[in-house]
Amino acid sequence: MAEHFESCVTQNLSHHMAIGEQEARILSELEQAPSKVKKGHELWKAGTRPDQLYTLRSGWAYSYHSLGEDSIRVLDIFMPGDLMGIRDATLPHHYTTAAMLTDGVICPFPTSRLKGIFENHPNLAMGIHASAARQQAVITDRLINVLSNDARCRIAHFILEIYYRIKRVHGDLGSGFTLPLLQKHISLALGLTHVHVSRILKALHADHVIKKTRSEIEILDLTCLHQISNFDAEKFGDKMNPLLVDERG
Repeated sequence: MAEHFESCVTQNLSHHMAIGEQEARILSELEQAPSKVKKGHELWKAGTRPDQLYTLRSGWAYSYHSLGEDSIRVLDIFMPGDLMGIRDATLPHHYTTAAMLTDGVICPFPTSRLKGIFENHPNLAMGIHASAARQQAVITDRLINVLSNDARCRIAHFILEIYYRIKRVHGDLGSGFTLPLLQKHISLALGLTHVHVSRILKALHADHVIKKTRSEIEILDLTCLHQISNFDAEKFGDKMNPLLVDERG
């Protein structure tokens, strides 16, 4: 069972660089307390100190910024293997709230452990930084999408974002995938109304670009979806700046 959990964060960071046996053992020590959580469970609240980070072993989660009593904006969407809270680790408090979108398993570990990792294991520190930077790149790319494109383009772009993020973890992914996001979550992530999202998804379905069921999406015409969205899949790759890669092998 321990080996099963060890693969979670190690697999995430190994997308960016080689992880040695000692480094893998250190990472596995951070995942010794897996905990089952229910849909809706809050991982952290805005304004609280970031004293815990989390690896998402299974399930989906999200973070959001509250604009008022009944108004939020969805920011991060977390998938299995993601390090959650890493971008807030050096801040005095969280600026977002995070909660589970589905039932799942999380592995918490103290933020204070990062200091020792950064001091003694620079390769792991670089991998953690790379993971955090790519999370930020996803949000930045989505922001550019929202600010620059119409509703049809935004939604096509979002579908491809999710598709390539899942494909990164599951290389054998076919044309279909589970999307445990309600249309209201998509609307809150893309700055659209629920009704508008529903209309565009139905139109893409009618045009045989995608097939959408309650929680499943099948991409019927990947080329067309790329053309609609102006999506650049290379932005979601794992390539590192060669100046920062340890070449020791």
